[in-house]
Amino acid sequence: MTQYARVTFLLAVTLFMAACSQSPGESDARKVLQSELENARLAELLKINSVEKQNGYQDNDGRYTIEVNYQLKASESLSDYATKVKGDEALTGMDRFAMIMALSALRVEYGNFAKGDTFDEQRVLTFRDTEQGWMPVE
Repeated sequence: MTQYARVTFLLAVTLFMAACSQSPGESDARKVLQSELENARLAELLKINSVEKQNGYQDNDGRYTIEVNYQLKASESLSDYATKVKGDEALTGMDRFAMIMALSALRVEYGNFAKGDTFDEQRVLTFRDTEQGWMPVE
């Protein structure tokens, strides 16, 4: 076998092994966390600063669980954001009520935070490997 053929073969095997051993990672976790913020209508208030995968394991059911640490950063103070929500005429009464309730829950969890404050969090997320890639299991 020529030197070129050996290198090509080794590269192909390495790429194949890497593809087979891929597991959900930080970018997959970031997508899930971002989606949760958007669904809660808090993506304007809280930004994901960092995501770090701590551990991961696969079960016998084809699910892969990862443990992540992540940090949220407030893009404005809770009080300022609550005032903005209360005055947002584009929101329906029910949407405004739901947002105020969500902000009240944030106040209980983080206090009356200021712009730029950060919050360190931990989560366990479970995924299933699909044709579209790793998808969260709810």
